[in-house]
Amino acid sequence: MTQQYLRALSVVIGNENEAYDFSQLHVRFEVKNADVQTLKTASITIYNLSSDTAKSIFSQEFTKLQISAGYQGNMALIFSGDITMCRSGRESAIESFVNIQAQDGDKAFNWARSNWTLQKGYLPDDVYKRLLQDLAQYGITQGYKPPFTQNPSVDALTCYGMTRDQLRNLADAQGCRWSIENNQLNFLPLQSVYPGTVPLVTPDSGLIGIPEQTIDGIIIKCLLNPLVRAGGQINLGNAQVTQLMLTQKYQQPESVPTLAGAGAYKVCQCIHTGDNRGNTWYTTNLCTAVDGTAPLTSRANVQVPDNG
Repeated sequence: MTQQYLRALSVVIGNENEAYDFSQLHVRFEVKNADVQTLKTASITIYNLSSDTAKSIFSQEFTKLQISAGYQGNMALIFSGDITMCRSGRESAIESFVNIQAQDGDKAFNWARSNWTLQKGYLPDDVYKRLLQDLAQYGITQGYKPPFTQNPSVDALTCYGMTRDQLRNLADAQGCRWSIENNQLNFLPLQSVYPGTVPLVTPDSGLIGIPEQTIDGIIIKCLLNPLVRAGGQINLGNAQVTQLMLTQKYQQPESVPTLAGAGAYKVCQCIHTGDNRGNTWYTTNLCTAVDGTAPLTSRANVQVPDNG
C-alpha cells in the first residue's frame, strides 16, 4: 500500500434489493476483529441523516452494512455484516446522529444449529463439511482452511446443539481457531498466519509512534491499512519496540509476548478507526511474534529493575 493520502471511504447500508452509500455524510467508525473465535464487529455513527432514511434503518428495512476504507486507489473492504442494533440522538441543537452496531456472521453465530450423526470411520473433513452445510442457510461459505488430520474415527459422532460450539470442538481438535469474516468460515492454525500480502509497517509507510511490548501483546499503531487483518502477518521493518519492564512484585504469570528478531508479527487483534471529517484514520494492532514458540513465552528478554 504505497499511497497514504487522499483518504477514501465507502459506507453502504441496505438489503438484498437496494443499498445506499452514506460516505458523503459525516461518518465515524470502529471495526474490531480478533483471532479468539468471536465475531468481527463494527460500530458506525452517521450524522444528520434524513428522517426517512433513519426510519428505514430502525424499521429493519435495511439489514446489511459494508465498510470499505483506505486511500484513493488503495481502498478495500474492512467489514461486511448484519446490523444488530441502532440508536439515535443529538450531539447539539443542530446535529443529530444514528449509531449502528453490526456483526459479521451474526445470524449464523446466534441461530445455526447442528443435529446429525456420522458413522464410525469419519474424518475431520467430514465434520467440517456438515458444519459448513449448517451455516450455508445463513449465507456462510468456505474460506481459508488448512489440511486436517486424516485419521479415521473409531467411534460414531453425534452432533446436537449450537453449530458455533461444534466449530470450537473441531478447531480445538485440529489445533486451530475458527472465525467468520466477510461471510466466510475460516480455520487458522494457532502457530500460523493467513496467506497473502504482508504489509510493511515503517515510519515511511504509516507507523505511528513507537511499538510497545505489553503483557497482552506487541501494540503497533499505523495509518489505516485495510490490508491488515486479524490472523494475518505484518512486518515491522527495523522499527524498535519499547520493551516491557516488570518489577519483582508483579503478580502476573512470568511470561510476556515474544519480540520478533526479524520483525515478522502475527496480528491477534486489529482495530480500524476512522472519521472522514476528523483526524482519526488509524489501524491499531495487538501482535505476537510469528516465529515465537507460543503467543506467550519466557520473560527472558524483559528488563527487571534491581530495586524490585
